Amino acid sequence: MGRILHTAHQLTTLLEKVKQSLTEKTQLPALTWRNRARGLADSLLNFVFPPVCGACKKAGSLLCETCHAQLQWVQAPLCNRCGRPVTKPTERCSVCQERPLPLHQIRAAVLFAHPVSKLIHNLKYNGAFALSRPLAQLMADAWAQWHMPVDLVMPIPLHAERERKRGYNQSTLLTRDFCNLVALPYVEDGLTRTRFTTPQVGLTAVERLKNVQDAFAANVDVVGKHVLLIDDVCTTGATMAAAANILIASGAQAVSGYCVARAI
Repeated sequence: MGRILHTAHQLTTLLEKVKQSLTEKTQLPALTWRNRARGLADSLLNFVFPPVCGACKKAGSLLCETCHAQLQWVQAPLCNRCGRPVTKPTERCSVCQERPLPLHQIRAAVLFAHPVSKLIHNLKYNGAFALSRPLAQLMADAWAQWHMPVDLVMPIPLHAERERKRGYNQSTLLTRDFCNLVALPYVEDGLTRTRFTTPQVGLTAVERLKNVQDAFAANVDVVGKHVLLIDDVCTTGATMAAAANILIASGAQAVSGYCVARAI
């Protein structure tokens, strides 16, 4: 009986919040109202379908405390340009000296290893789009360390055909959630992927560069701006480099990249 009363109390509380938000809707800016509505929808969904960890399936949250404790945060020393871990601080690592990228900096929150690799896989290929939120939270948590004074944020786009099949672009979800957490301006359609490219997995660094060369087009005014590109994983930086080339050609002052995870 006690559990039933507790559940009824939770449901009553949620309904009261909905009623209060509806009353305040006319007094709230559009963005604030959308964020509040999204939060209430999440609360109702969590009430009916309690979340489970995207890595281990433990009930309670999308990223449980046990899995969170296993994360490998990216830490200095790093290459100042591409963000690869190095043995001692350097302006450019050996890779950047051989194949310099057109980006001001690339940074990531964590290393691409368990459990974040499982979370990203489920986000991209298993329809678990809600996982963008805990992953974006990791990016927000690390942002203070890698803070860059950027003017505009935009996601790396998928080709329209691939996005149709997947139902969403994971980088767009990450951009939206990350920017809302750290209060950065963003555009979701600042770039378009103009041609279909094969997946980068399994390609060499040189093959990756050729695969995405001239695969993007800019849709917004970036003249004089420092643009931050968002993606889920960075391996060689080839995709971000191809997007950066287009933005710089369109007048961007600088382009940097920020990802959830760095693959080494």
